[in-house]
Amino acid sequence: MRQQKTYCRICEAHCGLEVELDGEQVINVRPDKTHPVSQGYACIKGSAIGDLHHDPDRINYPQKKVDGHWQRISWPQAIKEIGAQVRGLRKQHGNRSIAHYFGNPTNFSMQNFLYSAGFMQALGSPNAFASHSIDLNNKFHVSKAVYGMLDVHPVPDLAHCQFFMCLGGNPQVSQMSVVCVTNVMSKLKAIEERGGRVVIVDPRRTETAKKVKEHHFITPGTDVWLLLGMLHVLIHELRLDLSAARQHAHGVEQFAHIADAWSPERVAALTGISAACTRELAQAYAAAEGAVLYMSTGVNMGPFGSLSYWLVQGMSLLTGNLDAQGGLVFPQGPFDMTALVKRIEDQLDHGEKTLKDGWGKEAGAFPAATLADEILIDHPERIRALFVSAGNPRHSIPGNRLDRAFEKLDLLVCIDIYRSETAEYADYLLPATDMLERSDFPISHLNFQVEPHAQYTAAVVKPKFERKPEWWIFTELALASGASFWGATLMNGLGRVLQLYNRVPGLPAYQPDHLLALLLKLGGQTSLATLKRHPQGVRLPPAAGASFLGRRVPTRDGKLQLAPDSLMADLPRLDAACKIYEASGEGLRVIGRRERRSHNSWMHNVRRIKHDSGIQALLNPADAQMLGVADGDAVVVGGTAAVELPAKLTEDLMPGVVCVPHGWGHQHSGLSKARALPGMNINQALPDSRAHLEPVSGQAIMLAHRLVVRRAG
Repeated sequence: MRQQKTYCRICEAHCGLEVELDGEQVINVRPDKTHPVSQGYACIKGSAIGDLHHDPDRINYPQKKVDGHWQRISWPQAIKEIGAQVRGLRKQHGNRSIAHYFGNPTNFSMQNFLYSAGFMQALGSPNAFASHSIDLNNKFHVSKAVYGMLDVHPVPDLAHCQFFMCLGGNPQVSQMSVVCVTNVMSKLKAIEERGGRVVIVDPRRTETAKKVKEHHFITPGTDVWLLLGMLHVLIHELRLDLSAARQHAHGVEQFAHIADAWSPERVAALTGISAACTRELAQAYAAAEGAVLYMSTGVNMGPFGSLSYWLVQGMSLLTGNLDAQGGLVFPQGPFDMTALVKRIEDQLDHGEKTLKDGWGKEAGAFPAATLADEILIDHPERIRALFVSAGNPRHSIPGNRLDRAFEKLDLLVCIDIYRSETAEYADYLLPATDMLERSDFPISHLNFQVEPHAQYTAAVVKPKFERKPEWWIFTELALASGASFWGATLMNGLGRVLQLYNRVPGLPAYQPDHLLALLLKLGGQTSLATLKRHPQGVRLPPAAGASFLGRRVPTRDGKLQLAPDSLMADLPRLDAACKIYEASGEGLRVIGRRERRSHNSWMHNVRRIKHDSGIQALLNPADAQMLGVADGDAVVVGGTAAVELPAKLTEDLMPGVVCVPHGWGHQHSGLSKARALPGMNINQALPDSRAHLEPVSGQAIMLAHRLVVRRAG
């Protein structure tokens, strides 16, 4: 028996884990009690990755669909046949006929993060689509518009914060988003214990709200007006001194006046939060010695995610809480991740637009909600072959048009660990390694760590069966498709510098560890050799205030742009939406929720994790009475494309709202446990037209829609 240290790659927390092994058999996975950052904290999902590793439903061999049935084939056959089809499609229809969709786990795999980008560049196709356009495009757009780069996202200084306001987030269940922090509830409780204030704003009294002292219900989709009402108070009643902000940003005056028409009295009718409460929140925020506004997916995925995140950045600057102790700070990783992201984006985004409607890219990818259009469009360059890695777009994207689109493809290849609902439409399945079978480094989250540190993990076990690392799969596919993977500018540039340093002799060129060694060498704060000697990671200098503004802002003149054209141009949409919200309408506004035992659509097959309450539609008793619905009754949510779920009545949900979790409904997957669970996929009941994409960022609007709810039968 032996133990090996590693870390979890399910969410941004990256909690330390200790794996108990008997040879190559994973016996147990538990929280690492001596980890310098997580200190023995990990959720049930991280502790269950051993079950995921040994799951009998895993894809273990390359498979090909023959006459509607899956047939095991060899890796050489799979690579050769896929490559031949891609070569033929590129020759006949052009490079743009090939596309790639990458899911959420891509961002937790250094291999996929780097090599999938190189794969698409080698093929010469702009057609990358990503799950981040479902819940994060707004933040990427605002970051680039305000800070000059898409990955500049300040994180809360929780150790010194005295006022923490959370909109649309539930840290008790899902930690934080675009913020790497473990056991966040202990840190929020510490704020209250030292006399500070934690405020939860959500249409539901969440698990987090029940753990802290203050919660305010808010009408779904109206967070933007609450922020505008607070900004109105800051400017017109508290009369903030803007001189310090002017030193660090352009457009301060323009930003300060965007809330002129949105007094607390006016927004109260929209948000459901009284004018007095809005006014008091603004006053407390401005007066606190260190204050944070934090918003998560509950706001991101609504109709005004970009405007809301812009308001958070601007209000933080105006109140002196940006780049300040106790407010929002800007961590530095072991190397310049911003420069690397910029290089990747520059190679993947040359200003191309989607064939239909002309959507541009955010963070190197087109909006995922446009994928069906790009396949179905009558155009010579339409998508004919699709690679899907670590994703399940059929489940994740609103509407159900992908069913028809997938049937029109000439080739669909899924690179994954499970046979998902998307994979059921595939022509080939290629088995990828899981997090225990690969070396890794949290490359895409280095700038977001509340406690900066660097941790490398070696592979804990060898890949089982014929599972292959993603870097190998993408490299082989590119070569078989007639594309020189290392001819891609991004990877070739890294490789040439690597040859100069020759950091990892004796291994084939350009493996992931080679690239990591290069990046760490250039960063100068630590090395791969050092990280291998310290398997629990090494701490980096803590994020501090007064280290970003005027020093590290990645714009040409080192100043923020507080009034970007794209965001200013979106302001008139508020007036039109205001009238819709003020008018009475049919149906209930839909919101989602996460569960501690669930993660999107891919943890439901783990046998250790029991799912007993995650597949219900929550209703307020007042709404249920009007609908004639009793607790436990089946209700239908949606119109033409609807889902049927049991109702659970709760005062924890404000009236006028229906709450349904996403990710369920596995009846058409290759997952034996998940397939037997009840539940349906709420995303198929959501509208998916152009009108339901946020015009600023192309993000799918997934929340705050009015959906008809009725008793089934």
